[in-house]
Amino acid sequence: MTFLNSALALGALAFVVPLVIHILNRSRFKKIDWGAMHLLESVIKVNHKRFRLDQLILLLVRCLIPALLAFCIARPLLTGSKTMEANTPVSLLLVLDGSYSMEASEKGGSKIKQAIEAARELVLSTHRGSDLYVLVLGDQPLPLFDQPVFDAEAVVSRLNNLEGGYGACDLRAALQNSLAILDKMNNAHRELVIISDFQRAEWMELLENGSAEIKQGLEGLDISPTLTLLPIGSPVEGNVSVDSIDFPRKAIGAGEPHAYRVNIVNHGKSARENTRVIFRVNGKEESVSQLTLPAGGSRQVLFTHAFSEPGSQVIEAEVMTDDPLTFDNRFSVSVTVWDRIPVVLVDGDPDPAPLMSETDFLQVALTPFALGRFQYADLAQSSTVNRETLDAKNIDAARVIVLANVSRLSVDQTRQLKTFVANGGVLFVFPGSQIDLKWYREELFENGSGILPAPFGRQKGKDSQPHRIVAQHFEHPSLELFNERSNGDLSDASINRWYLLEETTESGQDPLRKNASVIARLDNADPFLMECNYGKGVVLQMATTCDTDWTDLPRKPVFLPLMQQLVTTTASRMVPPRNLTTGEPVIAWLGNAGESATVTVQTPTGSERVIQSAEQDGQQVADYPFTNRPGVYSLATPEETIRYAVQTDRSESDLRLLDEDQLNSLAEKTGAIVVTSSTEYLQNDQLRRNGSEIWKFVLAGFLGFLFLEMVLQQRFSRARV
Repeated sequence: MTFLNSALALGALAFVVPLVIHILNRSRFKKIDWGAMHLLESVIKVNHKRFRLDQLILLLVRCLIPALLAFCIARPLLTGSKTMEANTPVSLLLVLDGSYSMEASEKGGSKIKQAIEAARELVLSTHRGSDLYVLVLGDQPLPLFDQPVFDAEAVVSRLNNLEGGYGACDLRAALQNSLAILDKMNNAHRELVIISDFQRAEWMELLENGSAEIKQGLEGLDISPTLTLLPIGSPVEGNVSVDSIDFPRKAIGAGEPHAYRVNIVNHGKSARENTRVIFRVNGKEESVSQLTLPAGGSRQVLFTHAFSEPGSQVIEAEVMTDDPLTFDNRFSVSVTVWDRIPVVLVDGDPDPAPLMSETDFLQVALTPFALGRFQYADLAQSSTVNRETLDAKNIDAARVIVLANVSRLSVDQTRQLKTFVANGGVLFVFPGSQIDLKWYREELFENGSGILPAPFGRQKGKDSQPHRIVAQHFEHPSLELFNERSNGDLSDASINRWYLLEETTESGQDPLRKNASVIARLDNADPFLMECNYGKGVVLQMATTCDTDWTDLPRKPVFLPLMQQLVTTTASRMVPPRNLTTGEPVIAWLGNAGESATVTVQTPTGSERVIQSAEQDGQQVADYPFTNRPGVYSLATPEETIRYAVQTDRSESDLRLLDEDQLNSLAEKTGAIVVTSSTEYLQNDQLRRNGSEIWKFVLAGFLGFLFLEMVLQQRFSRARV
């Protein structure tokens, strides 16, 4: 026990006052014998001991009264066996949930505002010398400062300017970061406070699988912190979200109508009638649809649009409804609209007869409208050259280059081809009877470090025993179209002869090239089509010819959509990705190396940042990494404006929270304390620092003894009479 006012505890010495009065009163009377005294002597002898006991009880009570009063004024504290910290500084780490579910509104305002207010109170309650750190939760943890700071006012200023709406929580990453930060803080007493809505979708996995890991991490620090969970807000229901937009994976040409499928989810328990969905292109409203959302169900809305101009475009869908969380009512995607895709076909076995040259069937498949003299324009624009006429001019003008039964290339041509792929080009390799197997293995495969996915092995197959392409469920974007058999069945074609694409070592265990993948196989398990990345580009390699020498595939109706899908889809996805997840950097390639260019970045909040490009791998590259907030980012380069759609996982659109039992279970498993408000936290902190005041109980004892003294005095007086 200790006292807040230790000096006043000396007032307990006032207990001697009634003791002195008692002693003085005993010495003031004079003993006088009188005649009838002998008649009382027997009574006095009988009651003497009782009289003395009564006097001692009264004396004890009268001594306790001033002592208790002094203790009460001194304000005693119960401290137990611990040493109280009083106003010593603390290392306080606040993990503040800034994910988009915290934007949900309720009677007390949005949850993020309540969380910021609680964080301000905790920061301002710290004592001089305390170091402070605030980590904002999102897809990637975002610190308010690069390192712990001692200025509480500076932290509060940053908190006042903080807004929510970041991506969904990555709890494991945030808590691991927290452990590393706590280990580097300065004070002996350390506090970790998590302020969150404790949404079930995010925290349940940690409760079930990661709580023990967190507890071990906290206990493994040199100085173990006190972990406190501070839940914010109350459960809200009835949220509606736009979860995604399905759009074409292949290249989109200007003037071509395409379908865009919007996926909407009703997380509430009540159906929503006549819900409007707005479809926008580059911020301009293009179409509106109306639908009914079932309780706890989802619906899809189909919009069709044709872009009039090529370039970087953004489509957005927004559902117009009254729900507690408006942040997830819209979804955006970035699409690149192409004017044309230049394709250079290198014919290794030219022939003037119709459909006898190596690339004739490819020419028909890639430019059907031009050859058929239709009014529509082909997205792919192909030109044919032979091995001798392939030069730097052809290569620089191409987006896609096809080697069709080309025996070999010169040293300069090979070098230029590798540079073309490394800078983002697409190479498609078809074999045939003319190819030099040794050259392809040594110059293009290069023991797995070159541009070819696999070396061409031995020739296989017989005309009398054709094999088929396995018509499986395809995952590759170029082949997804054929998961619907109405779009064509690849297994209809007969593959009579082919080269074995050697994907593994002789043992069959290790791949010859780690980043190569088989995207289609024959029914004997041999690879039919392989792919690999090289630099910023991609290389596709087929096991058989692109003419009818070894297969009847070019004569099948499925050949046209197959070649269209392979060329246009692969070519369109080779630009740096423009549909990103929060935290992924926005990157733009600005052409060959030269002077640094100035690029203006506009963020989803409307603010602008100016960055400079830098040279990387022979190109000028603009890189903007600060994409913690979902939305549309625009990069204005000297030549064009490129738009990027940054989205986050929609799991937080389900606004259900951990219930009380689940939250207490989480606290128990992580060794945490649960508080319901910042006020309760501060009260607990005060108790930890200064102990528990018991002056109220002492005051009650003082008043009780006053009443007892009065009762005893009256009773003992009547007894004497």
